[in-house]
Amino acid sequence: MDFIAAIKDRIPDFAKDIRLNLDAVLARSSLEPHHAAGAALASAFGALLTVTAAVGAPAPAAPSALAGTMSSMQYLVGSWNCDVKVAASAAGPAGTDHGVVTYSVVPGNALHLHVTADDYAADSYSGYDEKTKTYWMSTIDAYGNASTETSADGKVFAGSSTGGGATTQIRDTFTRPASGTIRDLQEIQANGAWQTATDSTCTRR
Repeated sequence: MDFIAAIKDRIPDFAKDIRLNLDAVLARSSLEPHHAAGAALASAFGALLTVTAAVGAPAPAAPSALAGTMSSMQYLVGSWNCDVKVAASAAGPAGTDHGVVTYSVVPGNALHLHVTADDYAADSYSGYDEKTKTYWMSTIDAYGNASTETSADGKVFAGSSTGGGATTQIRDTFTRPASGTIRDLQEIQANGAWQTATDSTCTRR
């Protein structure tokens, strides 16, 4: 099979394994020469079609809408301008902060929340567990504080936040005071009582 020698001559040294494979598969095949060549050609076309299909296949579309129980939170998707009233604490006096909150739908029929401000950043994921009929929310901020909360109605979430070597019980209450406005009242438990930590009001951008 002179055509094999011609092909081998065109294969560079860094691909010498292919030269050896040509010998093993074709030159020393137990098949008749024309059958061996046909089998090799069919395999090559099959591999080419497989690679072409894989490379040319469009990437799966990102989910854009929540389904089932989570569809009640679809209104959150988008960007919001937020004014955050911060209560006085050991960390400093009371004040008001400003930032942008962006909600997006992610795989798993869940919401991703991204918070950006001049002095703060955080990411959060929330979803619904069909088995326990419970909403969940997990958050971590740029200072290493991490929290996990659950909710029976998707409006009042309660759980704990860990950071700075301490664990604090927290509660977030989400409401819609008006069309295009959302509010998140976050409270912490201190000395057995709930106290306001932050009160955020956001309007759609």
